[in-house]
Amino acid sequence: MAHTASISQLQTPPWALVNGELVPYTDVKIHIGAEALTRALSVFEGVKGYWDTAGEVFSIRTPRRHYDRLRRSASLFHIPVRFSYDQFLAGLEKLAGELLVTDKDLWFRPTMYVTHGHWGEATEADLVVTAFSQRKLDPDPMRLGVTSWRRASDLVLPTRVKSSANYVGARMARIEVRRLGYDDAIMLNDAGRVAEATGACVLMVQRGRIVTPPTSESCLDSITVDILEEVAKELGMPFDRRPIERTELLAADECGLAGTISELTLVSELDGVEYDQTGLLAQLRQRYLELMRGDLVLPGVELAPLADVSRQLLPAEAGV
Repeated sequence: MAHTASISQLQTPPWALVNGELVPYTDVKIHIGAEALTRALSVFEGVKGYWDTAGEVFSIRTPRRHYDRLRRSASLFHIPVRFSYDQFLAGLEKLAGELLVTDKDLWFRPTMYVTHGHWGEATEADLVVTAFSQRKLDPDPMRLGVTSWRRASDLVLPTRVKSSANYVGARMARIEVRRLGYDDAIMLNDAGRVAEATGACVLMVQRGRIVTPPTSESCLDSITVDILEEVAKELGMPFDRRPIERTELLAADECGLAGTISELTLVSELDGVEYDQTGLLAQLRQRYLELMRGDLVLPGVELAPLADVSRQLLPAEAGV
């Protein structure tokens, strides 16, 4: 099975957004001397938009939290942010107005590329937003392998920064396990415990409890995992954040990958060990999608409407 994110970014949409202006996708350029290239200085987000069940209203999931995390990533890398939340949301709205089709959802990738500056002096960055269509179909369960590549510790590369540099090791890991016939890789941290997959966080079920590693285990501070925890509580499912040993994951009853683009994708196998596909994680995934489609409302989970079925844009409001 092709990885969902790979399917998305192999697309060539007609438009991108550069500092708030629509630019033909193929015309977006970055100078060879930019620190985005010479020192891998860029931070990004993945933001998902969903059509409701009726196919009438398109909404962005938790845009404020993604904006805040983008600002936090930029701050930790000493990259100035010169756009407000309202400008950020208006940019997503503008791009959605050009790319939306009623039979597919949309996944946005806002990226801040450092275009000017040198070793932290006079740093400037462009905000480039690209967006890719997403099928509404459930993804196939994934087969995983544990990679020999490790997730960098917070002392090597800040794990709370959602940066392109953090995914170099993930790229190596995915290439390694694909040679073995797997779809994705589980990466361990420098202590040999479970960190995350190459582009998503890890959840497992053990003795009727959902478990995921905390951010101190070198995994991303995941917005999707936070939402899944709230959904699990609403369903009465115990949810723990604690370290997970490699063999503990292999001995688990269920396994899944969680992220904005992955949502909650079930794992069928890890290194030859098979998992149940009909347990708590399957129920949790179904409930999460009901929330995203507007069939369920959960306090604290924002869905900001951007467009209706007639393609007429709605006013973008912070905190909708």
